Amino acid sequence: MPATISADGCITPYRHTKESTGWRRNGTSNCLFSICMDTYDILIVGAGPAGTCAALRLLSLGYRVAMVEREQFPRPQIGESLSPGTRNIFDYIGAAPLLQEDYCLHQLPAQVIWQTQHADVQPRGHSVMTDRSRLDKGLLDLAVARGLILYQPAKYEHSIRHGDTWQVTVRGPEGVQTLSCVFLLDARGRKGIQQQQRWQTAPPMVGIWGYTNADNMPKATCVEAVPDGWLWGSPLYDGRYRILAFTDLQFVRQQSILQHYHHLLHTTQLFRHVLKTGLLSSPQSCNVFSYVHREPWHNNRIQLGEAAFAIDPLSSTGVEKAMRMSLQAVIAIHTIFRKNTPAIAQEFFESRLAGSVVNHMQWTSRYYAEAWPADAHPFWKKRAVLPVTGRSVSPFTAKVEHSLAAYHPPVSSPSKKINIPDTLQQLWHKKLLLSPAISYQQTLCVINDCVEQRTAIHHPNLEQEVAFLGNHDILPLIQIAQESETFGQLILRWKQLVPADMAVPMVLQLWDKQLLCER
Repeated sequence: MPATISADGCITPYRHTKESTGWRRNGTSNCLFSICMDTYDILIVGAGPAGTCAALRLLSLGYRVAMVEREQFPRPQIGESLSPGTRNIFDYIGAAPLLQEDYCLHQLPAQVIWQTQHADVQPRGHSVMTDRSRLDKGLLDLAVARGLILYQPAKYEHSIRHGDTWQVTVRGPEGVQTLSCVFLLDARGRKGIQQQQRWQTAPPMVGIWGYTNADNMPKATCVEAVPDGWLWGSPLYDGRYRILAFTDLQFVRQQSILQHYHHLLHTTQLFRHVLKTGLLSSPQSCNVFSYVHREPWHNNRIQLGEAAFAIDPLSSTGVEKAMRMSLQAVIAIHTIFRKNTPAIAQEFFESRLAGSVVNHMQWTSRYYAEAWPADAHPFWKKRAVLPVTGRSVSPFTAKVEHSLAAYHPPVSSPSKKINIPDTLQQLWHKKLLLSPAISYQQTLCVINDCVEQRTAIHHPNLEQEVAFLGNHDILPLIQIAQESETFGQLILRWKQLVPADMAVPMVLQLWDKQLLCER
């Protein structure tokens, strides 16, 4: 198959496409009928943050990208709390101005009752409270402005694999249309994953929420642990204050949603005064499941966002993690187009997804165990332990279980300040020995937006294997260390390969970690 090379060097297969009259697309200020090509490199179903993040990055790499979204935007959407790491992602995809819009609240302090029954006032952080309906529309408008072909409103009906492409049937206001793509990204949220495709990663919960006037609450995010669950509340841009409670399914079965919501509020210190004001809306509820898709990558069909995994809401990092995994999917897709190494690309995506899921499982279980009711109450006891292993139902879930068994929490050691001139003088003439505990293994690295396999070093004092020191391949540097007699000789030789001002800190870093030893 011939190929074309775009201006940025991105090689994409050339395919003959036919033009067809599309139905109404929106996402910009004007809605219009237009002519579009119905064959794409990537088709994304679902216009939430996971889908639009992938679209924006793929467009920047030069791909032909289309998106199908069934709802008109803006549409109501919960999940307004964005963790601090989301800012870096918005910067990376060129969407940072959206977080400065008037529907975003910044620098909210926090009042937390968790490890003890006393409120801990925490300083203002870098998280953002936003109006998801307007933020999601802003991301979608940005993607359309950068070249995304948008089918909206249009409902995904089904897809079939035909040779090397997916044939996707969508239904819009003017009828049914078939779209063709090499990669199909399912970012429909929980609609994109059936019950039998979910592999549970934590006990289910029920979320119950209501609203009060923001004047009834402090201008802060409030979090509180109570015997039967935990509550989170925050002011919104429109003058309301949302109070969201998470509790066990069994408690809701014993009372009505309203009764149990009021019961939870009554047991709190930070929220119970709202009951006395009478200014609390009727509660809404939904089931809250934590899971990962049993087969998130199959025949170039990739699950994104909550169609791939849903995490316990305790960390408020759901949007951030969904967008980060979308960027990992983009790297994998780009690798296949550029290097034609599908096995490496899929392994990269699945290992990153498994690692992200396991890290969050470990973090939430530890955090639940730290709550003051954890020792005595069933809600906390069953969430403070990890699920039993041996439940894998697919090669991917086996990979998650393997990552869970091999997981070691990061060891945070106090930073050690090295006096560089004195240490350098002390080590310069000393004989050098490479630690015998160093071992070598193949690992996947991202280089120029593509995945490559590189040799990395492993050592007990390293949190993970290391393939690069700074921006330099570590293997040639280690080979030079093996050949060097003294630390001084090593530094002089490294200065020929790396910037001179980096050689000394790099050597001292490995010496401090005991990878380079004194004989």
